[in-house]
Amino acid sequence: MDQRIMWWWRRIPTIALASCMFAIGCGDGADEDTAAGGSKGAGAGSTTGPSTGPGPSGSGDAATSGAGASGGGDTGKTVTLTMTEFTVPSGGEVFKCQNFANPFGGDAEVTKFESHMTAGSHHLLLFYKDGVGDAPLEECSGLEFAATPYGSQVPDDSVSYPDGVAALVKATTGFRLQTHYLNTTPAELTAKVTVTFHLAEPGTVTAHAGVLFVVEPNIFVAPGQTQVVKHDCSLPFDMNLIKATSHMHKHATHFTSSIAGAKVFETAQWADPVPAVFEPPRSVSGGAPVHFECTFTNTGTIPLTFGESATNNEMCIFIASFYPVPSDDSVTVGCD
Repeated sequence: MDQRIMWWWRRIPTIALASCMFAIGCGDGADEDTAAGGSKGAGAGSTTGPSTGPGPSGSGDAATSGAGASGGGDTGKTVTLTMTEFTVPSGGEVFKCQNFANPFGGDAEVTKFESHMTAGSHHLLLFYKDGVGDAPLEECSGLEFAATPYGSQVPDDSVSYPDGVAALVKATTGFRLQTHYLNTTPAELTAKVTVTFHLAEPGTVTAHAGVLFVVEPNIFVAPGQTQVVKHDCSLPFDMNLIKATSHMHKHATHFTSSIAGAKVFETAQWADPVPAVFEPPRSVSGGAPVHFECTFTNTGTIPLTFGESATNNEMCIFIASFYPVPSDDSVTVGCD
């Protein structure tokens, strides 16, 4: 395993991840000057550009429309990033990434993220990536990580922020979209992945949102054994939780999490776990103890350790969307 990647993942539970600070996903991907050919912007109407890059649908598109969106202060304007379509063979497991230049033409505040993935997806992560240009689809590592405003593990998903809350995207910041597919069907599948941004009306946002992302990398489960892997830490500051979920692989049978002794999220699903949504947002105090644990049963012949493969490795991760961030340079944080 790339030692930079392992160092990054081991540091997530104990540091606040500043945007692209130490990021494996910042600056070591495909040629950032390769044009993707899609048109961008936040104007009303529909302006999808032609796909001119390599691959069955080019190298990805950004589209804008005047479709309405819920939430106070919403302009009704949306921007959609579309990954180049790719195929996954029967029994195959792939990791694909694609870079996109900032599609807004300046600073933007996002009141809602919405994503859609065809069947067979395990996850997507949307990373902030400073100074990036549009680029073709590429193979990548499932252990890449950088500051992120949004991710999902279900085919159709979204996160909407309360009135006055939005995720900030700076004018100099683009995106890197990472997706993980596992095809357990007898036929080849064609993967289609989109992320849509619903934009806030200028001057209506008073707080910016972030993501709490906490990893327990110390996993070792011997063949034929069942083991509970636990993680304990403390929240770095006061926050209001909007949404919470877990991330695990196929040997996982149970996940539970709590803050200050009160349950936050629990599931028995390793694939497509349905997130917990808090309406109204759930307030938690800085310094409060965070606890989460994953139960794994190893039915294979080799030990289970932390890694990218949903088939051969495991992960135990607690994720929550929250507001407000302490600063716009600390949009993804861990806990101590």
